[in-house]
Amino acid sequence: MDLNLSITRRALVLGVATLLAAGGAVAIGMSGGSSAPNANAAPFGSALVGNGTPVAPDAFPGITVQGTGKVTGTPDTLILTLSITKNASDVSSAMNGVSGTMGAVQASLTGNHVAAADQKTSGLNVGPQYEYSSGKPTVTGYQASENLTVTLRDPKSAGTIIAAASTAGGNATQISGLSTDLQNDSGPLGQARDAAFNDAKAKATQYAKSAGRTLGQVVRVEENDSNPTPKPVNYAPSAAGATPVNPVPIQLGSTDVTVQVTVVFSFA
Repeated sequence: MDLNLSITRRALVLGVATLLAAGGAVAIGMSGGSSAPNANAAPFGSALVGNGTPVAPDAFPGITVQGTGKVTGTPDTLILTLSITKNASDVSSAMNGVSGTMGAVQASLTGNHVAAADQKTSGLNVGPQYEYSSGKPTVTGYQASENLTVTLRDPKSAGTIIAAASTAGGNATQISGLSTDLQNDSGPLGQARDAAFNDAKAKATQYAKSAGRTLGQVVRVEENDSNPTPKPVNYAPSAAGATPVNPVPIQLGSTDVTVQVTVVFSFA
């Protein structure tokens, strides 16, 4: 064996032994008989502490927990969905019929203090009506419809407003949906956040005690709030007639505001 190569290898082995004894790690790359170490090679074993004990690369001296807070509130808003449908022998007559009747409905809403911003056209359809004879379709007329989504911000007067709109639309009116919502949720949301954090802290305190440690400072907080979604109301009347409609009785019920939070605590 070449004397210089033998001395080089011996020095390299001694260097590795010295580095491991000091708690370090080393990467060694050998190609053939001799070459320089490869900087991109995998580490020679895992990282070590001073006493030679391996340390996990993802070790974190703390606790990560999730907390949930839920507060029940009373809905303050109603979402109404209605439509006007007209049949006629031609498209123009069907569309004109819808426009005139929907205009009367919107005028009724405006007269009952529903802002224009709270009246939103959410659909418009027109198409032929068919009659089938011997398997062949024959156009018998045209049907047009327009959908309107209305936000009612005064639940106490909502029943009267809905009745007046139905009367204005007459037999062409169909109410397809009514739901409650909690839009002014700042109070319940704040309470739910407090409850969620307190829930997380109670869990972390219990885990720290079980581990024989003391809970330290908060390292990170992440929130995932579940805002209330519109809740359907049991109200689905048939198409309104020419007779004035009485105020509709509406029960608002309750809505839950839920907050989920992830909190990372350190150990003291």
